Amino acid sequence: MYLINRKIKSQITRYLAGECNPEEIRIVSDLVKNDPEYRKVYEHLSKTWEVVSPQADSTVFDADSAWNKLNSRISQASATVRISEPVRKTREIRKIYNYVIRIAAVLLIGLTVFQLVKTGNRLETLASGNDLPTSVNLEDGSSVYLNTSSSIKYHQKFGDQSREVYFWGEAFFDVASDPTRPFIIETGETRVKVLGTSFNVKAYPEAEKVEVVVNSGKVLFYHVDQKEQILGQVTLQPGEKGIYFRKTRQIARILNDEPNYLSWKTGILVFNETSLDKVLDAIGQKYRVKIRMENKDLEKLKLTATFDNEPLDAVLEVLTLVHNLQIINNGKDYLVKKKTG
Repeated sequence: MYLINRKIKSQITRYLAGECNPEEIRIVSDLVKNDPEYRKVYEHLSKTWEVVSPQADSTVFDADSAWNKLNSRISQASATVRISEPVRKTREIRKIYNYVIRIAAVLLIGLTVFQLVKTGNRLETLASGNDLPTSVNLEDGSSVYLNTSSSIKYHQKFGDQSREVYFWGEAFFDVASDPTRPFIIETGETRVKVLGTSFNVKAYPEAEKVEVVVNSGKVLFYHVDQKEQILGQVTLQPGEKGIYFRKTRQIARILNDEPNYLSWKTGILVFNETSLDKVLDAIGQKYRVKIRMENKDLEKLKLTATFDNEPLDAVLEVLTLVHNLQIINNGKDYLVKKKTG
């Protein structure tokens, strides 16, 4: 059976508590289905969770009360043993011993699961929704700016050895320097580890890849298996991009050639003799819309322009005027075609 290390126990516990993001849910579900040893760990913790999980109206796991109930049950059982026959006494003692061991294990895991609640160091969740980006300041001085449809989970107070957050979507991280406590971002099977820097992470659950673009400092970008063993990693410098391909489980480092990768945050789009296909791709990413061309010949068109926090309609209107285009919104996406006549 797996050594139940902190990462695996934490992963399964978050799954049982309903706190996993869609990518984590997929990973845990696949492991439970396909890995017999992992399934044993899951079933063990699942049974324990049913015992220790709080009721709907409960906010704190009361360990003292649990121990008092346990002591009361032991006392009652011991009183029964003292008046029983020798054989029955031996059986009852064995039952009590096993009972105590099981309850002690339950309480131990229960205390681990609910330690954050009892100490007030809860996992906070912040979701940006579908309309506007959202920012959050963490207790260590770091700041996170979430793009739309993104979410982050973080502790009210970080531990003494590391600063861990759980994230999916897209966000710009400006991490406060702390050489003694690395800042680690978990996004499903990938990790981003830094000491103090700024960078952009794009890790939408439905996307085929995870991308990290470094703005300043240095970043370690890697992916792991279910046992938290590192399978591949790259170190990224300013101006570099790390890409993890989910289908092939490969990780790569390239120079970032996308000048508008932060347009969702800054609101600014800059094009300098940029081909129309790249223009439409940048516009689509910034405004979270799908734009397609009627034919590939339109890729030959170039655009030099700067848009500073302009609404989508205004940007598309410029395209139609510059290149005599027609842009049709059919409800699902935008179709770009050359005007006729």
